[in-house]
Amino acid sequence: MRIQYLGHSCVLVVAGNRRLLIDPFIRPNPWAAGIRPEELEVTDVLITHGHQDHLADALEFAVRPGVRTIACYEIAEWLGAQGAQHPVGMNIGGTLSWEDGRLRMVPAVHSSTLPDGKPGGVAAGYLIESEGIRLYHAGDTALTAEMGLIGDLWPPDVALLPVGDHFTMGPEDALHAARLLHCTRTFALHFDTFPPISLSDERKRAAEAAFRADGRSLTFWDIGASYPLD
Repeated sequence: MRIQYLGHSCVLVVAGNRRLLIDPFIRPNPWAAGIRPEELEVTDVLITHGHQDHLADALEFAVRPGVRTIACYEIAEWLGAQGAQHPVGMNIGGTLSWEDGRLRMVPAVHSSTLPDGKPGGVAAGYLIESEGIRLYHAGDTALTAEMGLIGDLWPPDVALLPVGDHFTMGPEDALHAARLLHCTRTFALHFDTFPPISLSDERKRAAEAAFRADGRSLTFWDIGASYPLD
């Protein structure tokens, strides 16, 4: 399995023969100007919730032949009405399997409204399992007790957690989340894109040091960076 950071909360997960693009927000993100969506090969689009900064580019991929769009039922229906070729509506607790992997939709504590004001169902995160690796993309969320249940039943090898504060948990709460998840390797999401979620270098260094002192790692990665997971 390999992950590539495309800015904000957008991550491309290469898992076996699947290429899962999570929360595509690329063209409207000035920090992701070096990423060319038309050059990205994708088999599945995963949406965590209905906010514009998580699905702005979803249809660009969802209208491609053969591409599945996986989301909460209300979001999948909304995207299908706009031309998504293979919308797959799910809900919290559901699983979806393919030949060499599976995913599980898990709770997130956040609002979810679609760009046109329609309700977007409930916010979610995803557990993705393939090649002996379990990856957790938390979506936008607060620190929540459900993370303890995930850690007890499906502890992730790698967690992708929002840390920007203001709209989600901050880096200090993310450390508590990593503990609940029983996860030692964390990558930061949802930081620096907009002024309310901009983190100072001092706060980032303090967060990295706190994770290290706890026997864990927190990575503030650069857009375009790619990491193998093993």
